[in-house]
Amino acid sequence: MALLAGTILLTDLRLFGFGLRRLTPAGVAAFLAPWTRAGLAILLTTGPLMFSSDISRYVANPAFRVKIVLVLAALVFHFTIHRKAVAAGKGRLTAIVSMLLWSCVVLGGRAIADFDI
Repeated sequence: MALLAGTILLTDLRLFGFGLRRLTPAGVAAFLAPWTRAGLAILLTTGPLMFSSDISRYVANPAFRVKIVLVLAALVFHFTIHRKAVAAGKGRLTAIVSMLLWSCVVLGGRAIADFDI
């Protein structure tokens, strides 16, 4: 999760106008793309493995269900609206929404332990 969200956060910060000023937002995204894809591959591999370890516990956990919805929303947002904004090099609101979505995904993962039934 840290690899995926971290690379997206760096792109969002550049889209917002912070850091890596020598590169465009699209340049930052292109430079970090292999790491972003690796983070996504790890997430899509380890997530189902963890879920399969105790399916009934996770299904009964409301925080888990919220996290899954947030992950799906963040991924759909990333591969649609976010990509277009990065390619255009504009979109402070897009960067804010992206950072909020991924932050909520991380917090949702932490909340799973708090709602353990």
